[in-house]
Amino acid sequence: MGNDVKYQIHVSGIAYREYPVDTAFAILWCNENEDEAIVVPKRWPYSGEWGEDLADTISINTGYPFPKKIDIVYLSIIEKKFYSLECDFPFEVMSKLWQSKDMNTGRDLYDGIIVGMAPYGRVAIWLNGYKKETLIAWLKGERIDLSMDDFMPGESDSSLNDLWDFYINNDSYAKDCFEKKGVPTCDLIDKYMQQFVYRYMVLFEQWDEFKKKWQKYFEDKYVPEFNYLEEALYDGTHDKLHDGVLMNYHQSGKPKKLAVKWHIKKSEYTAYFWFEDEEIRTVFDRFYGAHPETKTDFMIRIDAEKNKYELALYRYGLKEPYVISESAYQLIVFKNKFERYRSENYNQPRGAWIW
Repeated sequence: MGNDVKYQIHVSGIAYREYPVDTAFAILWCNENEDEAIVVPKRWPYSGEWGEDLADTISINTGYPFPKKIDIVYLSIIEKKFYSLECDFPFEVMSKLWQSKDMNTGRDLYDGIIVGMAPYGRVAIWLNGYKKETLIAWLKGERIDLSMDDFMPGESDSSLNDLWDFYINNDSYAKDCFEKKGVPTCDLIDKYMQQFVYRYMVLFEQWDEFKKKWQKYFEDKYVPEFNYLEEALYDGTHDKLHDGVLMNYHQSGKPKKLAVKWHIKKSEYTAYFWFEDEEIRTVFDRFYGAHPETKTDFMIRIDAEKNKYELALYRYGLKEPYVISESAYQLIVFKNKFERYRSENYNQPRGAWIW
């Protein structure tokens, strides 16, 4: 595909809600001509759910070639530091993915590009669509010195401390996170985006309370039938396609939210899992160690009759799956749209399962 092919492209900018940023500029270059450059819409500051396509930052550009390069200068507010990034996009990969279709509807899978800015000069590039978001690149910019007059022309009397006070003190969430955790480490930011190889395995089994073990269903039981699984990950991506890809080995970030749907005869069930950031990160770090490429089964065991649910990781060579502590996630289950079960630690707001 040549770069002269024209598209309608939606572009959005985002930053971690707890680590807001502001930009001097953020530009996607389609070629060397200034009239074929897409400016990431200004937002003051950028913050929100990492990877989310915010409606008020969307710009619709018709008749542009697919972008090939990014040029950005931004302020990481929490650090009081400026960063610059100028580099090429993985053009061939992005343009090929851009042609993808939803196999169930024939609809274009992607219609937007999201640029995510994080502390330490880290910049994420996602392709975004109505049912799927894919991480294309995790880039590393350089720290630069920038005068306030260059960053905010006409505001040279302001200082970085003034900006920090203004942004953080007017954002209760960011302020609360800073007071509790301080400035994040570079390692933490990179771990948010770390990729692992795994597949989901949804197993409908019976829990034997006396023997404390799982067993297969008896023949005279109505065995549940799996419908689909949806995910949202800590790397900002999501997948709601129901095309079977999640059930095969693939490269992904750590789970943030999962939805599993199944049915027993005419009754429909849906289980929603929310994962605690620090605990699920520790689980993956310990299990994978220095080998995130290890093929792993992410097991989801379900006994809906006894309200027993268990998550575990398994790789070839282990005698038993590595069970994920129930403290690492919250769970709520619905049967025919009525609540059937919730974990003791469940504290999500009403309607949190709508995502």
